[in-house]
Parts: sequence; structure tokens; C-alpha cells
Amino acid sequence: MKDETKRKIDKAVKIGLIVAGLFLICNDLYWRWNSRSSADTDNNVNRTVESIQKSNESAGSKIESGRREIETAEEHVNRTADAIKRSEEAAHSNERSADELQALISECKGIVKAQRGIIRDVDRANGIRPEEDEQN
Repeated sequence: MKDETKRKIDKAVKIGLIVAGLFLICNDLYWRWNSRSSADTDNNVNRTVESIQKSNESAGSKIESGRREIETAEEHVNRTADAIKRSEEAAHSNERSADELQALISECKGIVKAQRGIIRDVDRANGIRPEEDEQN
């Protein structure tokens, strides 16, 4: 994989972690703010802790899921790069083969032209003259 793609993936993972961290901090602040205004502080603290734990677990699972998706995407990119490389190699090989075939065709045309000349010479020597429109 190219370094640029790896940097982009690393950057996306870091941004995801930062967003998850900010979410957890905001969630914590929200629950702390609401717990001050409530009369049942202990209950709110317990709910806040439970909520933070759930949020943390959720963020962790989302990060893991994102990591797996990034790895899968990286594998797809690598396979695509390999396929492109093989296609380019096949195109170069086909181009070389086409050049070789063109050289053979040109050589064969020269041989055919020389053979027609020989046949005309033999026909003239034997007294056979082809008509003007006839070609050998």
C-alpha cells in the first residue's frame, strides 16, 4: 500500500478516536451538569457511570468496527493495485506482440511481392503474358 494511503487511514483513525473522546467528554459534562440539578445525586452518579460505560463500550466497538473496515478497504486497494499492475504488464506484452506481428506481416508482404515478380518473370520467359487487369 502506498504511504499516502496509509497516512490517510491513520489520519482517519486518529480523527475517529478524537471524535469518540470528545463525545465521551461531552457526555460526561452533560451528566455532571444534570446531576447537580437533581435531588437524587447518588442515583444520577450511578446513571452517569453506567452511561459513560455504555458510551465507552459503544465507542470502543465502533472504533474496532472502523478498524476492521479500514483493513478490509486496504486489502481491496492492494488487490486492485495488483490487478492494475497485471493489466499494465499484459498491455505491454500485447503491444510487443502486435509490433512483432506487424514486422512479420511487412516481411510477408515483401516476400509475396518478390514472388509475384518472379512469377511475372517466369511467365514472360515462357511467353505467357498476363492481361493488364490480371494480377498474380
